Amino acid sequence: MKNLNRNFLICLLLCMHAGAGLGNSAPEKVCDISGIEKDAPILCGVAQQGGMIYGQADDWDVFAGDARISNDGVFVIGLGRDASDTLKLKFCKNKNCQTYAYPIMQRKYQEQKVNVPDKFVKYPPEIEKRTEREAAAVKAARAGAGKDAMLYFMEFSLPENLKKFEISGIYGSRRVFNGEPKSPHNGLDFAAPAGTPVYSIASGSVILAEEHYMNGNIVLVSHGHGVVSAYLHLSEISAKVGDKVDIAKIIGKVGNTGRASGAHLHLGLYHNQTAIDPGLFIKK
Repeated sequence: MKNLNRNFLICLLLCMHAGAGLGNSAPEKVCDISGIEKDAPILCGVAQQGGMIYGQADDWDVFAGDARISNDGVFVIGLGRDASDTLKLKFCKNKNCQTYAYPIMQRKYQEQKVNVPDKFVKYPPEIEKRTEREAAAVKAARAGAGKDAMLYFMEFSLPENLKKFEISGIYGSRRVFNGEPKSPHNGLDFAAPAGTPVYSIASGSVILAEEHYMNGNIVLVSHGHGVVSAYLHLSEISAKVGDKVDIAKIIGKVGNTGRASGAHLHLGLYHNQTAIDPGLFIKK
């Protein structure tokens, strides 16, 4: 069987976008992920918990476990908050397969205590049913984004107007609301005042724009191959499903809607249903 060329992944968007890579906010080297085996293909992205790995494997099917993750020659995999210390990827062509292992850096997470109105911690059955419906709608929107063949997920950059604001919540921190432990924080919070314009962190298509109980006013933007950014707690929404957006188009304004302790922007980033860390791909 013909072996993979170890450097066959280098020229994904780096060639197509003439040095754009992940933008000037990205790590200096975006295609420097080496496998444990010496002949493993070099991959792109960030190989740590909360990171994302991607590459191009024309004519090869790529699998993580039993799941095929390649689409039109491109493959992306999100590494969750608690991803194991080794990722195994299988590359197959004409029923011949090769498996390579990649080390994943482990992280330690903080704990954050937050006070919110009691109605966002303890609520009646009808509100619980509503939150379940809304969570299902978000998951369905993210699932549909896996079909998008756009290639904007390497162009993330932090909007200029957010750079001056403090980061008040980080990815992965254990959240305690009103003394009750809840799910870990799955995004990055910016302590921007209400009314601050919100822009998408890359070009893409709006796949959800709704008012939710917990998320408040929320907008989801698909950037291709299952990569989706999320903007929560907005005071107002300025985009609708189907809109094409870029880093210069306002999609909403910072607010204090939903389960929030004050005005701020919650910026989330997902690959399919896996929450990844926006802070690894954008910098202040």
